[in-house]
Amino acid sequence: MDIVVGIGLAKTSLELIRGVREALKKKALSNQEVTDYLSDLQDKIVDIKTALVDADDENKELKRQLVDAKRMAAFGAEFTTGEGLYWRERFPYCPACWDVDRKPVRLAGPVGNPDSRNGKIWQCPVHKVHYMTEE
Repeated sequence: MDIVVGIGLAKTSLELIRGVREALKKKALSNQEVTDYLSDLQDKIVDIKTALVDADDENKELKRQLVDAKRMAAFGAEFTTGEGLYWRERFPYCPACWDVDRKPVRLAGPVGNPDSRNGKIWQCPVHKVHYMTEE
């Protein structure tokens, strides 16, 4: 249930109260009808509360996502590029993880490159992809 549904239920509840009040002034309702209207009103108030709790939960989640997005944007702003990788504080980060998922995954390594004395091999712990860099 979302906030729009909650607002609609609140409006319906207020109209129900207004109708019951007018009917009571005219003494046009039986005790059973008043009880039925009060029961219906109680159900609507419970639904309103549920809608507001759901909206509050959604609001908190959206705020958390916004904080995470701002944190990742600030983290990514410190990247430099070189040799096909992202670098931060002299450590390489996986370009696939950052470009696709916006996850800053630091590459494991370096390990020596057996094919070349001058290069190093780095590995993404998520994708298991190897990246070679110059010494």
